[in-house]
Amino acid sequence: MARKSTPTYTLELSLNIPVWQQHRLEKKFKIARNVYNSCLGEALKRHKRVKADKEYRALLCEPKSKERNKQLSDIRLAYGFSEYGLHDFVKPAQRKFKESIGSFEAQKLATRAFQAVEKLHFRKAKKVHFKAFGDGISVENKSNTTGLRYADGNILWGDKPTRKRPNPKNWLCMSVEPKAHDKYAHLALMDKTKYIRIMKREVRGKVRYFVQLIQEGYPPTKPNRKIADDETKRVGIDIGSSTIAISSDETVQLQELAPECNADEKKLRRIQRAMDRSKRATNPQNYNENGTPKKGRKTWMYSNRYSKLRHERKELYRKIVVKRKQSHEKVANEILALGSDIRVETMRFQSLQKRAKKTTRNKKNGKINPKKRFGKSIANHAPAMLLTIIDRKLGYQGRSIKKIDTYAIKASQFNHLTGKYTKKQLSERWNDFGEFCVQRDLYSAFLIGNTTKTLHSVDVDLCNAGWDNFVELHNREIVRLKQLSSKTLRWFVA
Repeated sequence: MARKSTPTYTLELSLNIPVWQQHRLEKKFKIARNVYNSCLGEALKRHKRVKADKEYRALLCEPKSKERNKQLSDIRLAYGFSEYGLHDFVKPAQRKFKESIGSFEAQKLATRAFQAVEKLHFRKAKKVHFKAFGDGISVENKSNTTGLRYADGNILWGDKPTRKRPNPKNWLCMSVEPKAHDKYAHLALMDKTKYIRIMKREVRGKVRYFVQLIQEGYPPTKPNRKIADDETKRVGIDIGSSTIAISSDETVQLQELAPECNADEKKLRRIQRAMDRSKRATNPQNYNENGTPKKGRKTWMYSNRYSKLRHERKELYRKIVVKRKQSHEKVANEILALGSDIRVETMRFQSLQKRAKKTTRNKKNGKINPKKRFGKSIANHAPAMLLTIIDRKLGYQGRSIKKIDTYAIKASQFNHLTGKYTKKQLSERWNDFGEFCVQRDLYSAFLIGNTTKTLHSVDVDLCNAGWDNFVELHNREIVRLKQLSSKTLRWFVA
């Protein structure tokens, strides 16, 4: 019988360790990077052997069925292309470095390598990346009993000191001390630790080390956190590539996702152009006379200026990532304060990132329209991340986001007063109801929040009951949006 998994959450703390411990930690990270790269290389070899098998290629052309899937799985297992197959491969490497890295840590590295190649195998990724020198890497364990573990306020890693070896070279004992006023961390440390993960990051040009404790149970509730009075309250969400529309009984809002996280494109462009000039100046042998790079394998040399520019660019992106996550966490808490019955459309953001397939022309001047879509907008605002955070926070309550059937409901086309569907262009931001107009995204959020229990249709009676309240809150929000300085939001109500 399968063991039921218990709820978990993550507590991240920084490690302030002396230089000699940093050196030992770097040695362990170096070994972990080599182990991961060797597992990744072996997984790629097995992936290629499976793809080259004639029987496997023939089965891929057949219609999908359970018998066909089992035969494909048997062929993959025959070539050792599986998670446990890589666990067997990593055993000799782990024995060689057993004083620095444990068996469970090596198995987790092998698992991550297999998962990366598995995405490539099933065409969910285009390529895999080996860990280069200087790249960030993390090491985690499977349990908190042996190897890398947390005990009595310390992170322990390696063989314990004994009488014969009072100070082993691979031993690490790093103290973890949360800040005195951090009540959340002190409460979280009282829960049982399942396993830990240790990682390094480059922050403001300096290498810093962090530990993530995966704790059992639910995270402590912060004192300033607002919680919905009634968990059955519905919240409809219409999320786009850069905005989110929220509709509930208490509020109707249209917000820009992470407005402070837009990258400084001019500064990034200047840095990238300077990096390209430096790269060409130090590697003239790798370019043709017309400036194009030569074909084949090339050896690159990088100047100190190039390295500084690369670190500067990396720091810019790091700040954006941190600010974006903080912004999404804040918005998620605001949404959960409105209710726990959260409903949203099923969106495939990956398809929105792809270039358009059809070639179209501008009706005014006859020029070919660009095939770019929403790739940069989705990269900057990360709408899928917000939904993941909301779903994670709902999981602590034993709930999850309810995803409606987009194609059955067609919230952007439906009119609950007439019961008819009307197709609209993307540039049409208003729904005309005769006497007044309603903003398209806010109305879609209202319809999504008033769907039936089956999530396949709109509950018209429920819409009629809350229509007057929605119109009043909608009009207030429109007045607020028109007074904002944000060009993005003003376009949606223009």
